[in-house]
Amino acid sequence: MLISCASESTSTDLNNLSNAELELGGWAAFQRRDFVSAENHFTVLRSREDAQLLGNYGLGWTFLRRFQYQNARNELSRFIVTNSDLQVFTAADSIFQDVRAGQTIAHSALGEHTQAISVSSWFGGTSVAVNNWQFRYDATVNVNDIRIFRAMSQYILGDFAASLVTVRLIDPTFNADITTIEGRLLLIRKIESLV
Repeated sequence: MLISCASESTSTDLNNLSNAELELGGWAAFQRRDFVSAENHFTVLRSREDAQLLGNYGLGWTFLRRFQYQNARNELSRFIVTNSDLQVFTAADSIFQDVRAGQTIAHSALGEHTQAISVSSWFGGTSVAVNNWQFRYDATVNVNDIRIFRAMSQYILGDFAASLVTVRLIDPTFNADITTIEGRLLLIRKIESLV
């Protein structure tokens, strides 16, 4: 009963916060790895029409951290669908790029490799903006992590040439003769060593 009352109080307290306070509180909880609190903040944020996208974004990444990949995929997909209607964020916006990176991870983890490759297409380039991408709420997650997921998905689908190109974005000195079994083994070992 006490747990129930505390939970209701927390939910009520969160409902009294502004969108900005919910967003800041959610990401602060995320960064201290309190994913239950982060989820609570972002769930309330998502319920507000004028902040739904930010709630989807936060929930998507929170679910990724909790290894709830289907939930993460669903939230991040809702962000993309809703944003395509509202046109709030462009592909050049860092939040949009964070969402695409999260989608790559979720699709790859779920074995949806065609989708992982599709949503990670932005990370297959070599522009300065692409090469400098890192997740704003965890600087240890950067463009190379997303490229590893992309390269793995390409490899699993048998597109060894594309996988090699992606790996070479991470390590330009790496090469393998992908027309041979030995070269393909060398490529997959390289991908695994980058994880």
